[in-house]
Amino acid sequence: MLQLVRWIIFLHILSALTFFLAHGTAVAMAFQLRREKELERIRAMLDLSSSTFMVISVSFLLMGLTGLALPFMLELWNRGWIWTSIVLMLLVVLQMALMNEKRYKILRKLVGLPYMQGNKTLPAEKPASSEEVQAHIQNKLKVGELVAVGYVIPAVVLWLMVFKPF
Repeated sequence: MLQLVRWIIFLHILSALTFFLAHGTAVAMAFQLRREKELERIRAMLDLSSSTFMVISVSFLLMGLTGLALPFMLELWNRGWIWTSIVLMLLVVLQMALMNEKRYKILRKLVGLPYMQGNKTLPAEKPASSEEVQAHIQNKLKVGELVAVGYVIPAVVLWLMVFKPF
């Protein structure tokens, strides 16, 4: 049993590393977009970011499944830090999904790329004006919120997992 637990912990950490590595394209894009003016470069960044979606999804799923399996294997469901971690990660998932829906999917539409509404993929439309695109980027793409949700909260979850304060 101990050997299986070690493998599950290994897979949990490996999937987290894979998730954050694959997510690096989206993070780099988010920071760079605020300085970008050319539609072609914005399109290229959005396409590069979306190219890692499958790796991000699979690694996040594996991270979640192993993270849920371990409390059963180690009988930790009576610990507050486990429940706090789960709630925090659910908040991250929900907030990131909302940010993607209201910001990046709309930006794809504005720059004339295929985009999604909900889970439905729609074809590219005529691009909006550069002014509309820039207004969306400047007003809607808040990197501070992205850092708070995508880095600070997972850092708190990591702290909970390592130090198990309650």
